[in-house]
Amino acid sequence: MNKAFYIISFALFSVLAFSQTPDKDKPKPDDEFSIKKYKGEPGDRLIIEINRTVWLGAPADIKTNWRSLGLNFAFMFDKPIGHSSFSFGYGIGIFSHNFHSNADFIYKLDSNSKSVTTILQPKTTAYKTNSYNEKILEIPLELRFRSKTDRKFKMEFGVKGGYVINDFRKMVDADGKIRVYNTKNINHIRYGVNFRIGLEQICLTACYYVSEVFQKDRGVNGLNMFSFGIAIIPY
Repeated sequence: MNKAFYIISFALFSVLAFSQTPDKDKPKPDDEFSIKKYKGEPGDRLIIEINRTVWLGAPADIKTNWRSLGLNFAFMFDKPIGHSSFSFGYGIGIFSHNFHSNADFIYKLDSNSKSVTTILQPKTTAYKTNSYNEKILEIPLELRFRSKTDRKFKMEFGVKGGYVINDFRKMVDADGKIRVYNTKNINHIRYGVNFRIGLEQICLTACYYVSEVFQKDRGVNGLNMFSFGIAIIPY
């Protein structure tokens, strides 16, 4: 690219040097190349993700259903870092996490301490739908890279923290449909790391939540959420 730049610059200089027009000494305005080359442009303000959601560390007899899908919407501010290809992104988002499986949430009472723990066991009755759903309000922070080319290559690494504002279990069987809200011993504080890579408005995305699904020693220990999928970035 440097060689092409020098050749173009030399050609322009030659034309100007031998031109006899009266305006030959007027300063040349910035062209599109210069603007893209040296000035950062804010972008990636709206992120829409369609994800496959899984639980890592679940008991071996808990089987995930293919319908485990999640949706993530994030509204972002983008601050370019100087004249580089990097920028800093921050904003607010909502993640709808849907985990379909054969898991039955069982509450176990300790007769001595009177405390209740939540365990997961395979359901023993027939069902059509059995899912656990969360809505997480999140604040993402991202370090972003966007190439200054006609087709922008993008890569992002970030962290996010949030709070579970709503959770429920949905069950559909021969007897009908039921929702059970406010599952006991859920860890409402969530935080994790996320990554995106792609071209233009389409990226691959992944997120791993370091925080566990349940409160420590009050549910299944070592159970973490993981999601991966496609991100659509309209603007």
